[in-house]
Amino acid sequence: MSTESLNRTSVITSEYPERISEKKDLSPSKVNIDVLKKRVFEEKKKERFQNRVLLGMFCFSIAILGYIVV
Repeated sequence: MSTESLNRTSVITSEYPERISEKKDLSPSKVNIDVLKKRVFEEKKKERFQNRVLLGMFCFSIAILGYIVV
């Protein structure tokens, strides 16, 4: 066996902790919970609006069919 492969792996493992520490610095330490709550609220609001539009369209189509049949 050659020692080149062993030497190469030791170089890789010595660089690896440095990369991990670099990633830790990039992540924010705090999260603004108000922003997250606002996003959830806006998403639910949009979903409720879509459901109301679909229900309205369904009721309207039933009314039109009832008018045509009678």
